[in-house]
Amino acid sequence: MSLMGSSLWKDGGFKRYYFFNLLSYFGSGLSMVALPFYIYEQTSSPIYTALAAASTSLPYLLFGLFAGALADSGNRKRIMIASDLFCAAVLASVPAAAVIVGYASPWHLIAVSFLTAAAFVGFDSASHGALLQLVGRQKLPAANSLLISSDTVVRIGSPVIAGGIIAAFGAEWAIAVTAVCYLLSALLIWSIRQSFQPPRTPIAAELRPKLLQKLHADIREGLSYIWSEPLIRSLTLLGFGNSFVGGAAVGLIVVYGARVLGFADDAPQLGMLLTCGSLGALLASLSLPKLRNRFMPGRITIAGLAISGASLFGFALSGEMIAASLFYLLWNAGSTLIIVNGITLRQQLTPDHLQGRVHASSRMIAYGGSPFGSLSGGMAAAWIGVQPSYSFMALLMIVLSAIAIRTPLQTYIMKKD
Repeated sequence: MSLMGSSLWKDGGFKRYYFFNLLSYFGSGLSMVALPFYIYEQTSSPIYTALAAASTSLPYLLFGLFAGALADSGNRKRIMIASDLFCAAVLASVPAAAVIVGYASPWHLIAVSFLTAAAFVGFDSASHGALLQLVGRQKLPAANSLLISSDTVVRIGSPVIAGGIIAAFGAEWAIAVTAVCYLLSALLIWSIRQSFQPPRTPIAAELRPKLLQKLHADIREGLSYIWSEPLIRSLTLLGFGNSFVGGAAVGLIVVYGARVLGFADDAPQLGMLLTCGSLGALLASLSLPKLRNRFMPGRITIAGLAISGASLFGFALSGEMIAASLFYLLWNAGSTLIIVNGITLRQQLTPDHLQGRVHASSRMIAYGGSPFGSLSGGMAAAWIGVQPSYSFMALLMIVLSAIAIRTPLQTYIMKKD
């Protein structure tokens, strides 16, 4: 571990921040398997499964701008605690329905996916700025790398654990464990004493604009900054294409497992495939700090796009577990390089007072491709099959990597503070 990474552990606030993220990562790893498996188990439909994936990514497109502005003007800690408590309550409705009526309907599960994702939009916008306040700009690469690495380590084990819980007790009880994780996460956030807010210049109450007018101005300022900065604009627009492909790839994974690999009723095997994806993300996140020391940051994103496209082709053409797992690992590695490198670079370039707005606005646009990809992938799988759908998405990734070479990402050199 680097000296900068070691110094993070001396900060009690960061340690609590790290552990509440760990709980959230574990819970989301369980629900990542349990929710789509539960839906496909009841419906055997790629359309319903795609709707669940789309409902998970749609909230950023709908609420991202508002959440970013609110995170910059509101109390970040309260937003994060409220989001976690809301997620816990919504997720708890699934085992409650199973106990009361015997099962949770597909539309109930789709609603749970949407509502928890909507709460995450607010949480993520506030958490993004909170981390900057806790560790400072210089330690952001080390902090993000540590968090993402831990995320992927937890996600290596959590899908397998989810498969075991589903096999032994049912998908609804894996979702119940997720609810408990969010509840514990809220308690850890509450225990952090450091401020999550940047220093503010006091403004007289009578001079404060009305809430809606201020939010509108804040949103406009965040979007203007994104469009005025060529590098951030390139990252954001390429991110839209990447999330479109990612939405289809993740949304179809349960269908792929059932129809191509043949484990329609085997949650542990699905968990193993997702675990391989987490291993790829772990390798990428651990490698990123060293890669950023050796290569231009924009070229790392370009390489991630190319790796994702090539490996997705391999995944589409494979028809057995070992090959599919290897290509899925490589695809997640490339995708993680694109996402984490882009987030870190955007954090380093954006002024403190715009962190929430720029992050949320960029995520809204970049992540906005995911629901369209999920729905397109589900419809394509229903019409032409799962493997041709993955092949088409792989071709799109190759095109994106070619486009990226013509953007400022190819030549940008990070300035030293």
